[in-house]
Amino acid sequence: MTKNRNIPEGPEKSGEFRDSTDTPVDDIHRRIVGREQTEPDEGLEPPPAWVWVASVLFLFAMGFYLGRYGGSWSTVAHEVESPMSAAATPAKRVVDGAQVFVGVCQTCHQANGGGVSGQYPPLADSDWLTSDPETPVRIVLFGLEGPITVNGSSFNNKMPQFADKLADDEIAAVVNHVRSSWGNDAPPIDEAVVAGIRAEIGTRGPWGAAELLDARKRK
Repeated sequence: MTKNRNIPEGPEKSGEFRDSTDTPVDDIHRRIVGREQTEPDEGLEPPPAWVWVASVLFLFAMGFYLGRYGGSWSTVAHEVESPMSAAATPAKRVVDGAQVFVGVCQTCHQANGGGVSGQYPPLADSDWLTSDPETPVRIVLFGLEGPITVNGSSFNNKMPQFADKLADDEIAAVVNHVRSSWGNDAPPIDEAVVAGIRAEIGTRGPWGAAELLDARKRK
């Protein structure tokens, strides 16, 4: 009986891996690698010479510009030149009386200076403001309480003091604002007037209308 040569003999069975040193693995690997595509060269070319030259010239020009106009990178270039005598004196603060009025007075006395009928007296055309500069300063510094007649109308309310809330220049600014607005035409005062009244009186409670009239007569 003839053996079937397709059937493996011995311990080897169909489907099992046969290790053979005769297989040219290196040749097979080289053929596989050889079939792979090489990396493209497009886009990797060196830049032309004119790009290098232009870059060097641009950097040189920028360096020259910064060296010529950059100065010392200090704030001196932005400071306004002034005489030495003026530089030694600190700049005086400028206070906007209208802004102070909006912040502390407008709620009661209204934007038009007309006040609130029966509650808060008007500031427009008020002789309490325009007759003398000291009376409105006294009121702003220490407040006002009790009955008072303004422009023929009676009011009986309380105005708070602002001696510990506003500086002398702020009080002077807001007094000047109300003395020159809504038809009022009284001359301005200096903050020295406020400082003098503050130093003279020191601390006290709110004024009454009679006390203000008496202080005006004594002045």
